[in-house]
Amino acid sequence: MNEILLQVENVSKNFGSTKALKDVSFSIAKGTIHSLLGRNGAGKSTVVNIIAGIYKQNSGNILFENEDITKFSVYERQEMGIKIVPQHASVVPHLTVAENIFMGIWPRNGAGFIDWQKLRREAALELDRYGLHVDAKATVKSLNGVDQRKVNIIRAMHGGAKLIILDEPTTALSSDERQELFVFVNELKAKGTAFIFISHYLQEVVELSDDVTVIRDGMAFSGRGKDGFSEKNLAHLITGEEVKLSQRTLRKDIEKSIVMECKKLNGHILKDVSLKLYSAEITGLVGFPSSGARELCRTIFGLENIYSGSVTINGKERFHVSVPDAMSNGIAYLSYDRHREGIIKLLSIADNISIPLLNAELKTSFGLFNKKKALDIAKHYFDLLNIKANSILDKLLNLSGGNQQKVVVAKTLASNPNILILDEPTIGIDIKSREEIIENTDRISTEKKTSVLYLTNDFDELIRIVDRILFFQDGKLMRDIRNDGLTHEDIVRIRDEVKRASMQKTTSYIV
Repeated sequence: MNEILLQVENVSKNFGSTKALKDVSFSIAKGTIHSLLGRNGAGKSTVVNIIAGIYKQNSGNILFENEDITKFSVYERQEMGIKIVPQHASVVPHLTVAENIFMGIWPRNGAGFIDWQKLRREAALELDRYGLHVDAKATVKSLNGVDQRKVNIIRAMHGGAKLIILDEPTTALSSDERQELFVFVNELKAKGTAFIFISHYLQEVVELSDDVTVIRDGMAFSGRGKDGFSEKNLAHLITGEEVKLSQRTLRKDIEKSIVMECKKLNGHILKDVSLKLYSAEITGLVGFPSSGARELCRTIFGLENIYSGSVTINGKERFHVSVPDAMSNGIAYLSYDRHREGIIKLLSIADNISIPLLNAELKTSFGLFNKKKALDIAKHYFDLLNIKANSILDKLLNLSGGNQQKVVVAKTLASNPNILILDEPTIGIDIKSREEIIENTDRISTEKKTSVLYLTNDFDELIRIVDRILFFQDGKLMRDIRNDGLTHEDIVRIRDEVKRASMQKTTSYIV
């Protein structure tokens, strides 16, 4: 057995009268990956913050390398080797890879100035040591998502990390990028580094973990059953009940009509994209990063410019679409990046949900704000999506990441759109909440005849909710396929086929 690195012994934490943790205990061995699971608000973040030294426990002990570290500060624990890599890559995009790796510990010359040659030279050695093949002088903003995460991890390793806490590291990564990150993490694990891995994707937890601890109602449960790990076993531990997976029921009796048509659409990434969207239909989008799938969503909502071609909405052809124009025509968009484009953390739940409705449903005949109606709408979606907070007046900065995501979904649904664009709607959401969102998407498409564009990298989720799937590559719509019993393997196969076809076509042009 591997030597124990971290021990959490009977840790409890209260916030006022609320008992966030109740005698939580688990241990982590050197050179292992230990997943920490739980529903949004279950106490995962509280455990991590106590381990990192951000919170102090009310009772219990935290031992690191057999030393009680309760009295140590965050900085002292970092010096001992406990590092956190947050959910969103904590990089400075406009600085170089080398500067990000040495952030705060830049080498100095005899005169006290930064020794740039030494910084770049040592950064190149670190990149080579950990197998990240990028230029140390390249700006971080030029790297893809997975390489930015790797820069975060290498910075932690350079700082002497023995235990790295990975908080939702695969958020917004494609399936291929996830696998690439897992290879990287396993290589570091083989060298003795331990990881706490936090994720809502149970498939990757089963694939990656050596051990699992589930936090439910402030208490800890072991995730290893008699048959080892399984998604079903873990889902039951997380929720304390059986979770039924939602499955879209295809109804033939629903009358469908064209609600939008794109004709030879050219824009950012997009090349001659033509397609039709129908009422009461859920259309999935699949493609590698910069394939055109996400770019189509953003162009339809007016976030990207149309260079040529047109979009016909409600029977009217448009050669330019702005965000106000899209909203006034019943289009709602849920961005994959909730922090930049989805929420305002300093505002309340009710205020965030009300934002898209300010100039429409919440505006009285005298031009005033209808506060009562805003609170009623917010309360409806607060209950519908089971947002975990004290009330709709709570500020978003006090909510867990998963509950913040629920508020984004609520805000998007509240406008009662004719066309609903969902880009990674269940990202950072626990399994039961995910199923609630899928079920509500199915319901509004059927009952309100809403046309839905659904983009996710979770193909198991995709095939349970969509009626047809559009495959993109190099900015082009390559395949339009009905979802007649497609499997996860089918999606991966078709996606890879269109990529190879596009590469072969490009090669033939070069020759």
